[in-house]
Parts: sequence; structure tokens; C-alpha cells
Amino acid sequence: MPNIAKVLKDEISRVARRETKKAVASVSRPAAGLRRTAADLKRRVTQLEKELHLLWKTIEGLTKAHPSSVPETTDKARITAKGMRSLRRRLRLSGQQFARLLGITPQIVYGWDKTSGALRMRATTRAAILAIREIGAREARKKLEEMKGTKKPGKTAPRRRRRLPKETT
Repeated sequence: MPNIAKVLKDEISRVARRETKKAVASVSRPAAGLRRTAADLKRRVTQLEKELHLLWKTIEGLTKAHPSSVPETTDKARITAKGMRSLRRRLRLSGQQFARLLGITPQIVYGWDKTSGALRMRATTRAAILAIREIGAREARKKLEEMKGTKKPGKTAPRRRRRLPKETT
């Protein structure tokens, strides 16, 4: 006959394990979910850090390969509305011609003519103005002649749809 004390001891430990498992189950399920979530977040953070590192490398490579096309002297140049009016008169150009030469819209030139003081503009426009300051009226006319075939800046007129004639029955 088996040892009763051993059988009783085994049964008590089995029941105790089952009861502890029931008591701990309510806590272990959320803890396991939290561990899974933390592991997922760690993976995502490392992936995002790698992507950020690649983006920084790309940006760094682009700035080294393509330095600013506008010379640094453009930041220091003070361009005023009065100076634009006098430059346009010196080159003997209309507002439209001046705008075409700079690659801007005639409306911008009109606004410059009506204002006073320092002008705020894009770096490309500023660079174009500084380049034009060095040329004379003949050279400006020659450049405009060369640009004849190029598209004018600004909006284009919307295309109209052709209407079909109404059918009569």
C-alpha cells in the first residue's frame, strides 16, 4: 500500500498550486500584455531612431553637395522700393519688362512702385536684382530679347471648354 502521507502531501501541493494559479491569473494577464506593449514600443523606437539617423545623413549630404545657390552678399544688400524705381528707370524698362527680366509677376513690380522703404522678397528674386544692378539698358534689352520664347511668370488664363451645339428634335 502506498504511503498515505506522501499521497496526502502531493494532493495538498497540487491543490495549493491550482489555487495560487487562480489568484495570480488576474494579475499576470495584464502584466504579460504590458510586457508585449513595452517590447513593441522598444522596437518602434529603435526603428524610428534609425530612420531619423538616415534622414540626418541625407540632409547633411544634400547641404554639402548643394550649398546655397544665392551668394551670402544678398543677405547684406538693402533693397528699397525707391532703389527699384530708380533701377527700372535707369534700365528704361516698363513694369512688365522689368518683371519678366527678374522672373516675377508684374503685380509685384507694381506693388514695389507704390510702397516705400525696405522690401522683403525671396532669395532668388534678391539674387536676380543684384545681378541686374550690374548691367546697363542695352544689356537688359538684349536679355529680354533672348527670353522672348520663354514662358511669362504669373498665372495663365483658364482654358475654356468648347460647348457642343444643342441638339434640336
